[in-house]
Amino acid sequence: MSAARIIAIIGALVGVFGLVLQYVLLYGDMTGDGVSPLMATWRYFAYFTIITNCFVTAVMIRAALNPNAQCGLNAPRIELMAVTAILFVCIIYNLLLASRWDPQGWQKVADVTVHQVVPVIFALYWFYRPHGSLKWGHAVFAAIYPTLYTVYGLTRGAFDGFYPYYFTDPTQNSIPQLAITLLVLMIAFIVGAGVLLGLSKLLGKRAAKPT
Repeated sequence: MSAARIIAIIGALVGVFGLVLQYVLLYGDMTGDGVSPLMATWRYFAYFTIITNCFVTAVMIRAALNPNAQCGLNAPRIELMAVTAILFVCIIYNLLLASRWDPQGWQKVADVTVHQVVPVIFALYWFYRPHGSLKWGHAVFAAIYPTLYTVYGLTRGAFDGFYPYYFTDPTQNSIPQLAITLLVLMIAFIVGAGVLLGLSKLLGKRAAKPT
């Protein structure tokens, strides 16, 4: 069994655990305050962290079941998008958000799982995947994901008034401030994808060398 498949199996289990635990905790807190189950579920899927954890967990589940697949969710450009997104979750959370609250108990477990453990596992999984087929334009392709989330987040927020991240909240930032923030984040995402793409090219060349 390949290293990538072993890591994918472990990552899929950890990913499902983290997502279920986070849902149970949020659901319990919100319904305990009188919020409807439907609204609690709607709120759960507001977060870039949750959606991205769902994304990478799905990638690992498919890789665990079909380790030789290099299409669909396991296409190299999709996996580049996924690894960039989940590492973005880890970095942005720890730089901008972690200091704003102090989770305890099971919430701490869920927090560490979705923001740190899953990103590390998925990065390891991606490292052991086949490399060498990516094109530089795929770094821009990877940015489609956060762009779609931005549209989704701002649209749903316009209806229910909830914006999960203060730096993308139009009620706390002016339109110019919001535009600059989103532009900086998008550029950072493309640069991050470009760095990973460069690493992928190096790994591909190393794998291609005769032994």
